Amino acid sequence: MRILDYLSESSVLFLDSTNKQEILSVMANKAAELDATVNVKSFTKAILERETIMSTGIGLQVAIPHAKLQTIQDFFVVAAILQNDAEWDALDKKPVRLVFMIGGPADKQADYLKILSKITLVIKNPARRKELRQAKDANAVLAAFAEL
Repeated sequence: MRILDYLSESSVLFLDSTNKQEILSVMANKAAELDATVNVKSFTKAILERETIMSTGIGLQVAIPHAKLQTIQDFFVVAAILQNDAEWDALDKKPVRLVFMIGGPADKQADYLKILSKITLVIKNPARRKELRQAKDANAVLAAFAEL
């Protein structure tokens, strides 16, 4: 399993918004655009419900919103590089600049954890985080994950 099996050039966004809900909505719409099994309304609702339980802002200026639904057939990752800080109620109280949205089937927890761990490996590396924050195009974002 490689992260680039789930993250592609067309699933990388560069957003100017600083509004968490707007960012999540744009990302969910992109997921639905790329995967016909994603019902944007249901998926957005699941993402927002997850955020009310606990913020997906994990620290290091990164958020990893996620939802798994029975209707989704395969995993996907949508990445958003934010041009400005977005308040996210992150664990470290810092704003977010990198958002990685994961969606997939409800019955495949092991696969979800593998994808999450690969994203985490990249974001724990300060040089890779900087590379991602400074990315100017999708290829630069994908390059940060190329070895995984």
